[in-house]
Amino acid sequence: MRYNSVPKETFAALAGACMPRIAWRARCTLAEQVRTVRPFNKLASRVRQRRAPISPISAHLKRSFTVADIELRFHKDMLVLSAPVAFALERQGINMQEDGELVMLMEPETVQDALRMESMTGAQCLVAGTEGICEARLAHNRMEDRAQEIALRALEGAWACKPQHLICEIGSCGLPLDPSNEGSRAQTEQQYENAVQTLNDASAELDLGMYDAILLNGLRSVADAECAINAVRRKTDRPVFASVDLDEDGLFAGKDVEDIVSALDRADVVGLSCAAEAATIAEAVRRFAALTEKPLLVQIRVKAATAMEKKRATLGVSIPGNPYATPDSLADAALALRAAGAQFLRVVGEATPACTGALAVAVSGADCLR
Repeated sequence: MRYNSVPKETFAALAGACMPRIAWRARCTLAEQVRTVRPFNKLASRVRQRRAPISPISAHLKRSFTVADIELRFHKDMLVLSAPVAFALERQGINMQEDGELVMLMEPETVQDALRMESMTGAQCLVAGTEGICEARLAHNRMEDRAQEIALRALEGAWACKPQHLICEIGSCGLPLDPSNEGSRAQTEQQYENAVQTLNDASAELDLGMYDAILLNGLRSVADAECAINAVRRKTDRPVFASVDLDEDGLFAGKDVEDIVSALDRADVVGLSCAAEAATIAEAVRRFAALTEKPLLVQIRVKAATAMEKKRATLGVSIPGNPYATPDSLADAALALRAAGAQFLRVVGEATPACTGALAVAVSGADCLR
């Protein structure tokens, strides 16, 4: 829309509403902003319900002043991230390993529908389907020259779901990495830099707003974490979530977590992913909390339960090898993880919208405990 097509009264109203808000942010401390933003958002919500939108420009600007930056919610609200949509698409017969990027390009509505289901279950943070955006990953399917198009489709579909917060996921680039070789580290960092630049360019082209954070997921080693975080920092000032996969014993690559937490502490949010029982994950969260003051993200890896496992789980019988056979078990896990110190929760693996909904209901309206 051209600016000269908007009535002067519209700009006057926007200026009157926005300038006090900008001045308030400038003179208030972060703590004062956090204490004030919730009642402000509630009031804004009531006003929006009684007032018709005045223009697309005001609708675009309104988000900036009615939704708190995700950093303002650190150590405050319990927040749930949407699950990956890959499993939902695989249930529809799509081979995500070979055709995931092609589906994103050719059938973006299918991906958007799966993401909308996650949004409807109560996830406050939608994770865009950009996990494989690194060029080295895309090269496996000869898609390295389509990264910009994939990012555009992923971000456009995510914004269409009107999330409170949009997080762009970047998986490990997969390149062999020699920590002692500067050339190897430089190549790895270049992969992550290019990925973030692609997301920045796609956001600018869409002009729907900038993403709220970057999620570096599945980092493979201390060196990989260092390269990824350093590279992302050079390309964006948005918060960085960094997460690693733990084994069934809550260990990283068979070792304790001190070294990897030290590397992840360079990010704004420190994360872990684990498929163990809730008690084991909670113990890992407590170890992470003792080593860092950053907010903690916990991703629970689940696998689909068979009909027999579901039946046994409803009878209260523990299922060996599948502790999360029903959404009820995830709700119990969410409470245990909150008590251990987690703020951000997510289900990954063979997760369904019901799994995300269980987490969202369990911690709805709750504050984190650290």
